[in-house]
Amino acid sequence: MSEEQNPAQQPPAQGKVSKDERNLVVSFIQFLRQKVSANECSVDQIEALEVAIQCIEGAFEVSDKNYAFQPSKPLIEIFKQAEGLSGEEEEEFPTPTQAEIDQANKLKEEGNDLVKAGQFQDAIQKYNEAIKLNRDPIYFCNRAAAYCRLDQHDLAIQDCRTALALDPKYAKAYGRMGVALSCQNRYDQAVEAYKHALELDPNNESYKQNLSIAEDKLKEAQEAAGAQGAAPGANPFANLGGLGGLGGLGGLLNPQMAEMAAQMMQDPNVQNMMSQMMGAFGGQGGAPGQEGAPAPGLDNLLRVGEQIAETMQRSNPELVENLRRQFDATRGPSGPNDQNPNPDQNPGQQ
Repeated sequence: MSEEQNPAQQPPAQGKVSKDERNLVVSFIQFLRQKVSANECSVDQIEALEVAIQCIEGAFEVSDKNYAFQPSKPLIEIFKQAEGLSGEEEEEFPTPTQAEIDQANKLKEEGNDLVKAGQFQDAIQKYNEAIKLNRDPIYFCNRAAAYCRLDQHDLAIQDCRTALALDPKYAKAYGRMGVALSCQNRYDQAVEAYKHALELDPNNESYKQNLSIAEDKLKEAQEAAGAQGAAPGANPFANLGGLGGLGGLGGLLNPQMAEMAAQMMQDPNVQNMMSQMMGAFGGQGGAPGQEGAPAPGLDNLLRVGEQIAETMQRSNPELVENLRRQFDATRGPSGPNDQNPNPDQNPGQQ
């Protein structure tokens, strides 16, 4: 019989939140709420924290029952104790001693060797220890490289940003951030990062090559997005495919129906009434109507809709009848179809 695997060694299921993780999140939310209740936040901060709490609760599936957890100490006290902080430090980051700098460099070199050996998680731990001793931008940039090799690109980007906050002229941090952004298909931001890198290091061939690749990828993405837009002469109802279950509006995808609707929209009277309707939508706080009169209100908007319906009935009775049949055919006791025929898809990462 094979030895049972230690549960602690098993990778967590994707999207699963452990009990310990949820308790940590609850403790953090309680910390935020204590800040608010103690009147230690501005109005803007309170609004931001309320939104943040809702997002965190949703992301980690925190329910009211989970707040029954009570930590032995407030989270801030646990943090201070773990980090050896007294809360009286005047400097944000104390100046390291020469011994700490030397030890940090030694840890950094060990991390570099681990990266070369493909042991990226162990390398990150070495960089963590080095950063604890000395907040050198090089350590953050090296850790970003290890994060990239683990496809943890968000962490890599943040490390590059931190490195640049410590040294705004650190070209390698811009270059490495460009790599991480490209891996997330964020080519517009990658292009900007590579451009900044080249401004600081104009002769770096790697930055030039990566910039060229990112620009090509960005152009391809823009062309693909443009091709999905409405081309001249294309069916104006082509993007209504998701309306098949909404009260019969999917019937507009019928070529004959689409053609009849397009013909109706060529009627100058209908065009004029549509312009009035658009003006009604922008009436509140928008531009004034013709001759300085206020934009149409709700009553006028309804009236315009009635006029368009009358024009449709008069000019294209067949279109109106077909639409009515579509609505009647899809109306039933079970209500509209709530299935999503075109669900959002995550393109993922390259």
